[in-house]
Amino acid sequence: MRVHLLQAAFRAGALPASAIALAAAMALSAAAALAQEEGAPQQPGAMAAPEAQAAQEGAGQQGGAAEGEAAPEAQEAPGVRDDGWYLGRPIRDVIFTGLRNVRAADLEGVSHQFRGRPFDYSLFWELQGMLWALEYFDMIEPSAVPADPAGTAVILRFAVTERPVVDRIAFVGNSAIRRNALLDTISTGVRDVVNHARIHLDERAIESRYLERGFPDVQVRSELQASGGNTVLVFHITEGDRVIIQEIRFEGNSAFSDRTLRGQISLRARGFGRDGAFHEAGLIADRAALTMYYHERGFIDAEVVDVGQEIVRDARGNNSLILTFNISEGPQYTFAGVTFEGNRIFSTETLSALIRSRPGETVNARRVAMDLQRVHELYLENGYIFNLINVDERRDRVNNTVSFHVSIVERGRAHVESISVVGNQRTRTDVILREIPMVPGDVFSRARLEEGWRNLMNLRYFSVILPETPPGSAEGLMDLVFVVEEQPTTELQFGLTFSGSADPDTFPISVLFRMNDINFRGTGNQLGFDVNASPDTISSSLMYNHRWILGLPLSGGFDFSVHWARRFAAMNNSAPFFHGNEPYAFPDGFASREEFDRANRVPPREYLMRFQQLYLSLGFSTGYRWPTPAGTFSVGGGIRGGIVRVMYDDLVYRPFDPALREGNNRWTPMNSVWTSTSLDRRDLSFDPSRGYFLTGRTALHGILPAEREHYMRSDVSAQLFIPLVNVPVTENWNFRLTLGLHSGLSFIYAQPGGRPLSVEEANRLAVDGMFVGRGWSESFRVKGLALWNNWAELRVPLVPGLLAWDFFFDAAGVEGSEEGQPGAGYYFRSGNFGIENMRFSFGGGLRFTIPQFPFRLSLAKRFRVQDGQVQWQEGSLFRNTRMGGLDPVLSIAVTF
Repeated sequence: MRVHLLQAAFRAGALPASAIALAAAMALSAAAALAQEEGAPQQPGAMAAPEAQAAQEGAGQQGGAAEGEAAPEAQEAPGVRDDGWYLGRPIRDVIFTGLRNVRAADLEGVSHQFRGRPFDYSLFWELQGMLWALEYFDMIEPSAVPADPAGTAVILRFAVTERPVVDRIAFVGNSAIRRNALLDTISTGVRDVVNHARIHLDERAIESRYLERGFPDVQVRSELQASGGNTVLVFHITEGDRVIIQEIRFEGNSAFSDRTLRGQISLRARGFGRDGAFHEAGLIADRAALTMYYHERGFIDAEVVDVGQEIVRDARGNNSLILTFNISEGPQYTFAGVTFEGNRIFSTETLSALIRSRPGETVNARRVAMDLQRVHELYLENGYIFNLINVDERRDRVNNTVSFHVSIVERGRAHVESISVVGNQRTRTDVILREIPMVPGDVFSRARLEEGWRNLMNLRYFSVILPETPPGSAEGLMDLVFVVEEQPTTELQFGLTFSGSADPDTFPISVLFRMNDINFRGTGNQLGFDVNASPDTISSSLMYNHRWILGLPLSGGFDFSVHWARRFAAMNNSAPFFHGNEPYAFPDGFASREEFDRANRVPPREYLMRFQQLYLSLGFSTGYRWPTPAGTFSVGGGIRGGIVRVMYDDLVYRPFDPALREGNNRWTPMNSVWTSTSLDRRDLSFDPSRGYFLTGRTALHGILPAEREHYMRSDVSAQLFIPLVNVPVTENWNFRLTLGLHSGLSFIYAQPGGRPLSVEEANRLAVDGMFVGRGWSESFRVKGLALWNNWAELRVPLVPGLLAWDFFFDAAGVEGSEEGQPGAGYYFRSGNFGIENMRFSFGGGLRFTIPQFPFRLSLAKRFRVQDGQVQWQEGSLFRNTRMGGLDPVLSIAVTF
C-alpha cells in the first residue's frame, strides 16, 4: 500500500492544480531544452515523466482543474489510499531502489537529515532538490509507504535510474603531453558517474595545461562512446603549433634596467633549463606585474602601452616569438597625505592612525591601497557594510605629489537576515551553524565571520569554505551564506605500520586496524576504534566524543582501552639490596651510584629482567569552550578508572623499581583525575601560520590507598606562530614561511597530605627522541621528575593542507632530582640542572598535515655541551661527515 507523492501534492490544495501543472510543464520544457543543448539526458526535474506529461496536458485544457480539486492525472489506482495519511507523520526511513553503481552510503549524507522529521511538501521538495543536485540520476520517482500497519510513520522510497558511469578514459590527438599527465589534470575518473558539467570543466583544464606549455591554439572536445556495453569518455585534442619565446625586450624604460624588469615577469625566453613556452594568460599577468612594480615605486602613471609580438622562424622552420614590452613610465610622485570627509562614527584621528604611508615618501600604490582598505575594514568589523566610501585621487603635476580625499557616506549597521549553508551533503546543517558565532538578527561583524570560518576549518570536515554576503530582502539586511566542499573524515587503516612508541625496547613494527571518524554520521561527533599488535605490545581502544551537549559548546566523551606489554626493567637481585628511595641506590650491573649515573642510568642488557603488564581502563572527560577577544578559552577535566596487573616470577627476580615490587601478580586499582585549561588564538589548529596557544594540565594519579602509584603531574606550555614571508608564486600557491616557537615544563611531585611519592619508572619524564628532543632516542631511559622541552621551527607549506617542510631546533632536558629528598626533588635548583642536562638537535624534514596521515619524517643532528665544549653525537646515517652523521626520526605530528 503506497501513494505517489506527486499525485498527493495536487490533492493538498496548497496551490491550484492548474498552476502546479503549468509550473511543472514549464520546468520540464526548460529542462528538456537545456538537456538537448548540452547533449545530456533529459531530466524530469521534481516530477516523474508520465506525471509531467499529464500535467502539461492538464495545463493546456481550458481553465484547468478548479482549485482544490484533483487533477485528472491525480486519480489513484484502485486500493491506494486517498486521505493524505502521510502528512505530519515522522519519516522513519529514506530508501532507494535501482542503485547499481551509486552506493547507499553515498546518499546517506542527504537522507539522514530528514529522518525523524514530520513530513510536509516543502520538506519533500527540499529532499528531491538535494538528490537532483548530486547529478547521479537521470530519473527519480518518489513514493510513500507506511512504516507499520497503523501508518504511524512514513517511509520515503525513491526508484532511481542512474546516469552511466565512466568505464574508460581515452585521449585522441595528444602528442606533446602524455596520457598520465592528462589524467592528473582532469577531475573525472574511472567509475565516476557521468557529470557533463564536470566533463566541461575537464575540457577547460586540458586546454589550460596546453596553454601553459605554449600551445595557444589548442582545442579540446569530449564525447561519450559505447563500447561493448561500457561507456568510454573520449577527449579529442587538436594541439596546434607550439610557440616558443626566443627573446624578451623592453622599450621606453629608463628608471629600471631590462634585467630588473625581466625579474618581475613569469614568461621566460628559451634557455638552459627553460622551455620558453608562451601563453596568453602569462602575458596578461606580466603586464599587470610590470605596471604594479612601477606603481609601488612612485610611477603611478606608468603603464605597459603595448606588447609587440614578432614571429620568426629558426633554421629548422619552427616558429618562435620575440616579445617587446613598450612602457610609458611618467614622473615619480611623492605621497602628500589623506583627508577625510563625512565621518561621524569614527573620528578623523582614529581613521588617520590607520594610514601608515607618510607624507614626503615615494608613493607606494599597494601600500596606500592597504591603508585605505584598513579604513574600510574598520567599518566592516563594526557592522557598517552598507557605507559608501569614495576615494578621490588628487595629483599635483607641478610638484609631482599625490594626495587622497576620502568621502564617506555613513549608514546604519547591517543586520543578518538569514544564515544558510550550501554544499554539505553529509554534515548536518545545524552542526555547521552552531560553529558560526552569529544568528539571524545580529549586527554583522567581519571579525565574527572570520571566527566562524576558523571554527569550521578547525573541524577538518571541509576542504573549501567560502563565506558570501548577498544583500537581504530589505535595506539594512544581509544574508550570510557559507559555501562548503566536504572532504573525507573517516580514517580506516589496516596493515603493517610504525608503532609510534618512543621506547627503544619495543618492536617498531606492528599490525594495525584503525577506524576513526571525526564527523560520525554527519553529527560532528567522533567515534574511533583501533587494535595495535606487535610481539611485545597489544593494545585496543574504543572512544566516543560528543562535541556539543544540550546545544552548548560542552563536550563529553568516554574511552575504554586494554593494553598488554612485555617490558624490561632494572634488577636488584644481588646485594646490596635497596628499598629504592635511597639517593645512593643503584641496580645490578654497577658498583656504585656514580657508575650508574655515568651510564645514564641504563643497565647492561644482561642485567635487565622481563615483566608483563596488563592494564584495563575506562575514562570519562568533559570540557567547555568560551570565545573571547584573546582567543578560545577552554576548561576541561576527566576521571579514569582502571585495574593493572604486573606479572613476573618474584622467586627469580627482584625489580630495582619499588613500584614494580608492589602488588606483583595480582590486580590492583589504577585511577586518576585531571583538569586542564587552554587559550587558543591560532588561525588553524592543525597547521597554524599565526597566533598563539597556551595550555596547562594537572593530574592526580592514585586515588585509593591500595594503588601502586601515588603522584601528581603538571604540564604547562606556550606556543607562538609568527608569519615571516607570504609571497605569491603561482595563481594557486604562495611561498610562505612561518616561525613556530614552543616551550613547555612538566613536573612530577608528591600528592598533598604527606603521602610519599610513588611512581613507576616507565611513567617518569624523559627525552624520548620522538616528540621531545628529536633524534635522542638513546636518552629514553634517563628518567626524571622535571622536564624542560623547547623547539623552534621554520615551516614551509609545500602543498597547503597536505605537506610541509620544517627546519627545527630542539633543546630538551630532564633534571636529576631524587624522590628520597624532601619535597620529592630539587626541580632545577642550582647544581641539579644545568646545560649538561640538555639534549640539542637540529635538522629538517617533511610533515604531513592531514589527519589521516599525521607523520613527520626528519633527519636530525645531535649534540651536547659538556664542560663548555660542544660534543657532536654520532648518527646512524652519513657517518663519514665531519660532525659524525645524522639520525632519522619518524614521529607523529601531534596537534593540541
